[in-house]
Amino acid sequence: MTNSVYGIALSGLNAARSGLATTSNNIANANTVGYNRQQVIQQARPSFGSDIGYIGQGVDIESVQRVYSEFLNAQEQKATSEYAFFNAKYSQISRVDGLIADDTSGLSSALSDFFSAAQTLSTSPGDLPARQNFLSAADSLAGRFNSLNAVLDDLRAATNLQVKDTVTQINDVTGQIAELNDRIVAVKSQDFNSGAPNDLMDKRDALIKQLAEQVQVTRVNMDDGSVNLFLGNGQPLVVKTNAFKVSTEVDPQDPKNLLVGTTQVVNGQNRLITLDPSTLGKGALAGYLSFRETELAEYQNTVGLMAARIGEAVNTVQQAGVDLDGNAGQALFAFGTGSLVSGVSRVVPNTANSTTNPTTVSMRSIDLSKVSAVDYEVTIVGGQPQYRVQGSGSPFTAANLVNDPGGDYYEIRDSSNAPILSFQLSNASPQNGDTFTLMPTRDAAQNMRMALSKPNEVAASSTTNASVGNNENIKAINALQNQRTLFQSNGAAGVSISDAFNQLVSKVGNKARELKVSTESREVLLNQVVETRDALSGVNMDEEAANLLKYQQAYQAAGRVISLSKEMFEQILQIF
Repeated sequence: MTNSVYGIALSGLNAARSGLATTSNNIANANTVGYNRQQVIQQARPSFGSDIGYIGQGVDIESVQRVYSEFLNAQEQKATSEYAFFNAKYSQISRVDGLIADDTSGLSSALSDFFSAAQTLSTSPGDLPARQNFLSAADSLAGRFNSLNAVLDDLRAATNLQVKDTVTQINDVTGQIAELNDRIVAVKSQDFNSGAPNDLMDKRDALIKQLAEQVQVTRVNMDDGSVNLFLGNGQPLVVKTNAFKVSTEVDPQDPKNLLVGTTQVVNGQNRLITLDPSTLGKGALAGYLSFRETELAEYQNTVGLMAARIGEAVNTVQQAGVDLDGNAGQALFAFGTGSLVSGVSRVVPNTANSTTNPTTVSMRSIDLSKVSAVDYEVTIVGGQPQYRVQGSGSPFTAANLVNDPGGDYYEIRDSSNAPILSFQLSNASPQNGDTFTLMPTRDAAQNMRMALSKPNEVAASSTTNASVGNNENIKAINALQNQRTLFQSNGAAGVSISDAFNQLVSKVGNKARELKVSTESREVLLNQVVETRDALSGVNMDEEAANLLKYQQAYQAAGRVISLSKEMFEQILQIF
């Protein structure tokens, strides 16, 4: 029957019916997100040999395929990750931009009021109201540093929440992808079904694109129909039907920070192996982590450095003079209850450090005129410390790291051999691989407070006769406004505290504009890729309408052939 006119017509009827069904499905899913239009792939049946030659036997449906481009899909996935990365960073830094430049929350007005109060006091150093005004301005300055740091801490907490939500979405999506892998492999392994489960594959691709918004992944297509997904550092997220979760936990050494990583068994215990933002590529997760570890850390360190430096400089002048009662001047600002170093700095050990005979690192000294607004990583190699600037991606080095003659501490020096900071190890035999983060000025703005409470304690004079007009000391404090007291490493002239704040405002503003441009350009690129993909794989209603007409006519024609075949068969019966 297959090589009869009736069989040939029936095969054409089935092909036209399949075409109509596929076209109808395309039209129904025209607005379905992630849907790739489908098309019927027809194949002519092998011809039947006869004494007059080969006669066709009709048509078969080889498959129903998605109109799909692996290349365009990969481009869209990459563009999605890049846009999400820059958009995440821009959304966070734009908040810092508005905060730093605002007079009510920034430092500009508080610095101006402090030095203005010092100038006023210098004109009448014995005047108690002027002294009280100076103390009030100093207290306001310390409070402004406190509040600015608190807002930056709040932004850090908000970023941590974004990170946590992103990780939750990653785990949810990877779980669904692993489940779809299982279903797709099961369908493709069925002997009676040689086609691909197009709808399941569309759904999986849509989930992978959704995952790409959160984190950049490398996709590897497997022969059985499953896909494997890996992070930029090679960490697997999905392997066949298994999903590997990303975890978050509060840093036990720094409660204000949220660690992100994968849980692995180390020495018989589950331990979070943290992910380095620089190895994650793009995506929202990398954007949030990058902002927190680079821009936010730098800005908060800069604010802390300014607080520590102005506090140190003012205290030095204050303690060189005498107060209204003829007593030696005392520090105007304090940073916690201990030393200046302990009040402004922080040392964070890595959670993966050895717990057997553990080593601790403590800050010993900081040259606030030379240190930059950066953190340092120190690791133990061959029993000796090496260091690098955190987030630089540079290898650890012992260059410019000098052990003092007694072996009690180590100094990080600049290129001119001037000490920047020094630290001590508690263990003479530290474990190789142990790592510590040194934050020279992270806590300064948080801990800054007034140490004086009485107007007569202001050391405005350099002698004991301040009541009769000596103002040398308060003039020296006022002069600090324009003195270059920061960023003097490597022989640089340095900048004043006021200029340092203005540079911070400019840096934040420029970075915000840079990220805005990058976000907008990536959005344009993403839209272009999506348009190109849609032009190939999207449903075109005009094209589908033409297909409906084409398959309708083919269906009618095949039906007419069947009708003619019936008439011919009836005529043959009448003959016999």
